[in-house]
Order: sequence, then structure tokens, then C-alpha cells
Amino acid sequence: MRAWMVVGLIALAGSTAEGAPQIYGWAEQGRLEPAGPVLRLKLDTGADTSSLDARRLREFEHQGERWVSFTVHGEGESGKRSERIEREVVRYVHVRGAGGKETRPVVRMTICVGERVFDDEFTLNDRSKMSYPVLLGRNTLRQMGAAVDVNRTFTIDPHCP
Repeated sequence: MRAWMVVGLIALAGSTAEGAPQIYGWAEQGRLEPAGPVLRLKLDTGADTSSLDARRLREFEHQGERWVSFTVHGEGESGKRSERIEREVVRYVHVRGAGGKETRPVVRMTICVGERVFDDEFTLNDRSKMSYPVLLGRNTLRQMGAAVDVNRTFTIDPHCP
């Protein structure tokens, strides 16, 4: 018997024609948009907000607003690919973990999963020691109308226009 978890309502966009949710593996691939690097994604039903591996994170002020610049490492058509990104900070979150408390910036990012594009908030953190540079949390999974099959991995490739 396959085990899967439905996140959000089954009738959300992303459901199949029969009304069942789109079923994803617990690990997938996605591409940062527009036309950015391909990254390994972990679908994390235990996290509210999605998280992105952001290296060389630098905060700065731009026209009176808080912004960040950071580097993302992933795959391109011809191998490894890095991209420097700048985004406005929409808020900060306070995270408590084994290493103590920290504050992380949150930015809006767009990601392609399968043939669909999703825009959501991502916390930024150095995840270089983690297996998956991106965690897709419940807020993003809800947009996707996703069901997660814990027995499957890498069921789709990002093919957004």
C-alpha cells in the first residue's frame, strides 16, 4: 500500500482531471525562475515556510528598503551552475534549532516544479551541509495541490515555458 499525505484541499489547482491531487515524491527537482539553476527539492510537510540554500548572503539597503543578495548553486544544461540573486526582504523569521536561535530573511521566489510555476516566500539560510538545497514547506505545497508519496522520488522534471 502506498503512503501519501494530502496537503491542502484536493480540489486545488494542480489536481488531476479526476479531482485527485497531483502526487509528488518526497524529493523532486525544480528550477528557479526565470530560467535559473535546477535544484533538488525536499517536500517537507513539517515546515510552514519554504527554505532556500543561500550562500554569501549579504544584506543591504535599496531605495529605503531592506534587500539581500545571495548565491544559489545548482545544475545547468552543461553542468554545475551558480547564480547571484538580489531580492527585497519581505519579513524576518526567528528560528530555534539545535544550534541555538537565529533570525533569517524571507524573500519571494518563483520556482518551476513539473510544468507549473509557483511564487512563494522562502527563508534564506546556508544549507550547504544539507542534502537538499530547497525545502518546500506546507504553504507552497498547498499552492501545488500536492500529495506527497513517501515511497517515490524524482517523479517529474521541471519543464516550464
